[in-house]
Amino acid sequence: MSAQSIAQRRLALPPLELVALGGVALISAGLLAAAPLRLALLLAGALVGGLALLRWPSLGLCLLGLTVPFGSLYELQMGGLTVGPSELLLMATLGAFTVRWLVFRRLPTLPSRLWLPMMLYALWLALSLLRATSLTAALKELAKWVELLLLMWVAASLTDGRWRLGLALGLLTGGALQGLLGIYQFLYRVGPEGFLLFGRYMRAYGTFLQPNPYGGYLGLLLPLAYGIAITALQRVRRERAALALVMVAAVCGAIMAVALVMSWSRGALLGAAAGAALVGLWLVRRSPGLIAALVILAVLLVPLASRLLPGGYLDRLAGQSAYLGQDLRMVEINDDNFATIERLAHWQAALEMFAQRPWVGVGAGQYAIVYPQVALPRWQDPLGHAHNYYLHTLAELGLVGLGLFVVVCVAVPMALWKRLDGLSDRERGLALGALGMWGHLLAHSLVDNLFVHEMYLLVALLIGVALAAAVTRKESAR
Repeated sequence: MSAQSIAQRRLALPPLELVALGGVALISAGLLAAAPLRLALLLAGALVGGLALLRWPSLGLCLLGLTVPFGSLYELQMGGLTVGPSELLLMATLGAFTVRWLVFRRLPTLPSRLWLPMMLYALWLALSLLRATSLTAALKELAKWVELLLLMWVAASLTDGRWRLGLALGLLTGGALQGLLGIYQFLYRVGPEGFLLFGRYMRAYGTFLQPNPYGGYLGLLLPLAYGIAITALQRVRRERAALALVMVAAVCGAIMAVALVMSWSRGALLGAAAGAALVGLWLVRRSPGLIAALVILAVLLVPLASRLLPGGYLDRLAGQSAYLGQDLRMVEINDDNFATIERLAHWQAALEMFAQRPWVGVGAGQYAIVYPQVALPRWQDPLGHAHNYYLHTLAELGLVGLGLFVVVCVAVPMALWKRLDGLSDRERGLALGALGMWGHLLAHSLVDNLFVHEMYLLVALLIGVALAAAVTRKESAR
């Protein structure tokens, strides 16, 4: 679209905008005058925020990085659904982008073949509604993937590098704030008694109510921190602002890494190692010298870290496989093995559901509904998911659904890997962060479900901006 046509369209818009704003102002003034003070303040804030989003829709994407981890602090009950601030902000942001696209008649294109397998998986989720016992639970599960796809699409249209940087800083700020909260909880023993460690520490859990999703959240963002730090470090001699970016990313990354360890989550550590390995694989072919330095540093630091970790931490990491293959009904439960046996009991329940309907599964969102029929004695609480996203998918969507999900799992790193080579150092940090985040997600999903607490929105944001950076680079090269 030429600059002249854009200017002509903008010249034709002000009368319509003035009429719309005038109507909104009159309606808002009437509502504010008649509403109680608290409601009036909320309406005024919503009005100002809505106007800001209409002017700068990308601001909503940046703010999502801050609202996702704090969503559990305030939630609204709407019928049978629970809506948090991040979902409200997501709807407002998607609405603002839609209005802007309709006004300028510019619908962004899909920049990757990645959309096909993801849409096929979402379609299979939608078809599973036909066999759902609880339609509300099925719609909740489908809504997650619809939101993920829409947010990826919107984030992939973010061609302005300044907004992409703002989004990255928003994500890192949210992670650092959660990290500081978790460190405080760990050191000052703030939390429920069940999270107590060795009588002197408390498992960090942030605002996630549980340590495992908290560790997963930090692990998803940690690759963004070291991805940005590594790539910005290569630009320090050329760009003065790069040094500040290195320091911000390094400080945020260090806080998140410490808090992740303090969460005492085996899955989070497994995911962090997998994310770092996936990023390292790409760096090997680009900079063997850098990898050699990192390996030497790891060799020096790992023995030191093992001494600094509280006693029993490494034993906890190895304890997951001790009960595999055993009859869980005969195992004596104690404080040390409770969490492991509980997880394995849910794995077995997922396999029992799979045996009922091996090809199509019991239906999206139906795990907790069907669980009482297959639960082992002493483990009647469904906990909402199978503590293994692959088994969870197998139980709910069958072999077809798991096959489609595996295709998605392979397609995402392939798409990111392909685009990394064509990016500049400035843009590569975001793509490395997305690659490491996906590696963490794949590994952590072996022992947990990270599609909770709106964390799937973080996945969509990072993959989307990585694709946006690749598209911008390609267009600028023409």
